[in-house]
Amino acid sequence: MYIGEASKASGATIKTIRFYEKLGLLPNIARVNSYRVFTEEDILLIKFIKMAQKLDFKLSELKEIIYPKEGAISWEKIRKAIEIKEIKIAKDILKLQKNKSQLRSYNQEIIQCVKNNEDCLFPKTKN
Repeated sequence: MYIGEASKASGATIKTIRFYEKLGLLPNIARVNSYRVFTEEDILLIKFIKMAQKLDFKLSELKEIIYPKEGAISWEKIRKAIEIKEIKIAKDILKLQKNKSQLRSYNQEIIQCVKNNEDCLFPKTKN
């Protein structure tokens, strides 16, 4: 199938597919004359890349996972990358929860300060 059909089948725009190819994420697209010809496997790879991006994988990370320097694609390498991403997300969640708590505390200080004195100074910062 040509790029327009591949776009419809994968849900990626033509521009995105060309970008993936330019980055080396789709290096083996067959050509007939100057037209790209996509296989079902190519479509699955485009869908995989899109899904991984939604899960916060960077395209550079995906390139290393899909086309590792030390050999063929490995389910173990994919699994490890997922584990690493899960750990990062857990750390991000903790950081965001801490930020949320700090914001709530500052908000309460402001409410108290304004309630007691409209000309109050900035709230105390806690380190």
